[in-house]
Amino acid sequence: MFNYFLHSIVLIFLGYSSIYPILFWITPLRKIEISFYRFNLGKCCIVGSLGALAHHFISPNIFTETVVWAWLLLLIAATAFYWNKDKVNNTIISLISIFGISSLLNILSYLINENLLYSASFSVGIGSLITAGVFFSMILGHWYLNVIALPISLLRNSIITLSIALVLRTVWDIFYLSSNEFIDAYGIAKNTWSFLFDFDGLLLLVALFMGNIFPIVINYFVWKTLQLQATQSATGLIYVSIISVLFGDIIFKYYLLQYGIPL
Repeated sequence: MFNYFLHSIVLIFLGYSSIYPILFWITPLRKIEISFYRFNLGKCCIVGSLGALAHHFISPNIFTETVVWAWLLLLIAATAFYWNKDKVNNTIISLISIFGISSLLNILSYLINENLLYSASFSVGIGSLITAGVFFSMILGHWYLNVIALPISLLRNSIITLSIALVLRTVWDIFYLSSNEFIDAYGIAKNTWSFLFDFDGLLLLVALFMGNIFPIVINYFVWKTLQLQATQSATGLIYVSIISVLFGDIIFKYYLLQYGIPL
């Protein structure tokens, strides 16, 4: 599993920092403090820098690496520009994010077979959205400690977005496992569902539970907790979901790179 650890880190870190700023649309600036934007943009710059640095060691060519650093420099420049401003233009931030996503998919094209590009792009994209979404929800939940009058609808919308992404990935996983065959090292084709119960596929079965089912259950309890206006308790539950999502996402990336299974 550690054979592709650095590759997985690159996909997770760059995917996280690329998609995360798009989630600002959930929290319009008129409803939350500008410091929320500053903190999260700064965090994306740090995580993106780590991802770009890790990518340097596996970069297939100078063009791919240049695109990654160009996106990162744009993100850092936008963060610096808006740092002392009272307003942030979400459209500009989102355009930079789209550029980052395109650079991520360009990297992905060098890591997998060409016939898997579309399904793998969806898999990595939805996985990055889930990882970004669960951290976004956690940080937003903490913000209720700083801002007393913060509308609870913001956290609700964040949880709804995360839940939709989780359900989409679950549906996609079921569809892929039901409609594709897995060819083992001996050239034997078998039902992909049966692969989950082989020795090599047991971790993927764990990932399906930890990365999909468990977070959906947690989100249900978070939703019920928010109905009681208990944001601190909801944030505590989201912490549990973060560990589960990260664990599942690392395993999903490993099976994508090692076995070509885009879940």
